[in-house]
Amino acid sequence: MIALLLCYFMAGCQTINTDTTAPTATEIAALPIKDCWPFRPHSIIVHPMSYFPLTAQGKTPMVAIYIECLDRDRQTTRSVGVLRLNVQDPISSTSNSCRYDLGDISVNNQLWDSVSRCYLIQVPLPQGFNCAPKASLRVSATLYLDNDETLTTQGSVDCPNHTS
Repeated sequence: MIALLLCYFMAGCQTINTDTTAPTATEIAALPIKDCWPFRPHSIIVHPMSYFPLTAQGKTPMVAIYIECLDRDRQTTRSVGVLRLNVQDPISSTSNSCRYDLGDISVNNQLWDSVSRCYLIQVPLPQGFNCAPKASLRVSATLYLDNDETLTTQGSVDCPNHTS
């Protein structure tokens, strides 16, 4: 009788895998060997929403640059890496640069604008820049994704009432 009870409890403790969602050996073998992020940025652009915000008296005048990262399907995505911006006045050739580590989650979150789905970076205007109706700033951006991959773009931000 004790032997029967012992067999009953041993059989009751056995586990049977009934998970039909578990991957098969064939599916496991088909998984990529290296880290492949399908939403990794393939290009970046200076978004046309970039603008010159109103500046309070006594504050440093800025330009607000929207940088959009696009994946291989041309859909907006976030990124990690180091983002470098250069803002240049084409008339005086003066410029300002800034650099942000998007691998730092706090920096990434601080710069990410969830409404536009772009990185919003405010850069001080180059010294001597005058935002006149025909004036604009040249923007060049480089996103260093890793040691052997960088994405670059160029664009411009036109002053309000810009005329061609």
